[in-house]
Amino acid sequence: MKILTATLVVDGTSDRTLLPVVQFLLDEWSPWPHRILFAEGLHNGPLTTRLPRALQLYPCDLLFVHRDAEATPATNRQEEIEAAARQIKRPPSHICLIPVRMTESWLLLDQQAIRTAAGNPQGTAVLQLPPAKAVEKLADPKAKLFEALIAASDRTGRRKRQFKPEAARHRVAELMDLSNLRAIPSFAHAESQVKEYFANHGKRTAL
Repeated sequence: MKILTATLVVDGTSDRTLLPVVQFLLDEWSPWPHRILFAEGLHNGPLTTRLPRALQLYPCDLLFVHRDAEATPATNRQEEIEAAARQIKRPPSHICLIPVRMTESWLLLDQQAIRTAAGNPQGTAVLQLPPAKAVEKLADPKAKLFEALIAASDRTGRRKRQFKPEAARHRVAELMDLSNLRAIPSFAHAESQVKEYFANHGKRTAL
């Protein structure tokens, strides 16, 4: 039985939060059992260096490449990924993951996941989360997510100072209803690439 191997290459260590996203996309569309490898330690330097190294250390059938758009148009980031992939001898198929601004913009859509990740699932504090149509327009989605996590924790004083939203954000990705991401154009673009890949590599079949 075929097992599809996917490798995820990201911009930084905090972008490990994209692992549940990749898992969701494969669970939704892969006709085969699958496993995901995380390209640990390959976060710095140009993609032309990182991608060949990732494939050497984490060989795969399908490569997921993450680049935050930040202040750059998403089309520019996609061209950057495509150009780096063209330089690889016999490259695998690849999927571009390009959140507008940064990955945290994809983690602002599930209030309950944020409350649970903050350790206060029954909390009622107002989190002031933006609507889905606005998350990709935020200047600093990371700051907004951390602000929401701190508010959701409902901690004060020393306990508030001890709370680490940097760690809690990883749980948000694990807990949230990832189907909500379909309301965000940059995620919808990533999913369309995954659908196209599997449409070109065999129809969904019973395993």
